[in-house]
Amino acid sequence: MIINKRLKRSTPSLEVYWSAIQEVRRNELSVVRNLILDVWPQAQLDMALNMPTFHLEGEPFCALADQKNFMVLYVMPYDLLNAFRNELIVQNHGRSCIRFKRLTPELLDLFDRIIKYTGSRFTESTYYGKASNAHTFLRHVPLT
Repeated sequence: MIINKRLKRSTPSLEVYWSAIQEVRRNELSVVRNLILDVWPQAQLDMALNMPTFHLEGEPFCALADQKNFMVLYVMPYDLLNAFRNELIVQNHGRSCIRFKRLTPELLDLFDRIIKYTGSRFTESTYYGKASNAHTFLRHVPLT
């Protein structure tokens, strides 16, 4: 009898993740990472969900990823993205993500407004603190 076992990938460190990204994409994702940290300096960054994930008050708030064909900004309290639905119509987006191939000044401005808005209201999200939300099943517990 053959037993099928799922192989678990080990989570790379932030340094390994960033160094594996093509330089052009790494630079653009670094701009978004710095934007998030400028707006929310208290945000804690780790590799939850196998991608750079930012936490506010111990809850996953947003994440960045480098995919095969695009880069992605994930917003965990994605119900708050409804405030930007008219602007997101022209973007390649999903329920909780905004996919992009190039970071334009217009897109960076949109990200800035989304990050400020969702970060200031994420405790109002219907998904705040809910283990049932697939994106927020990991809570960040700082090491003491």
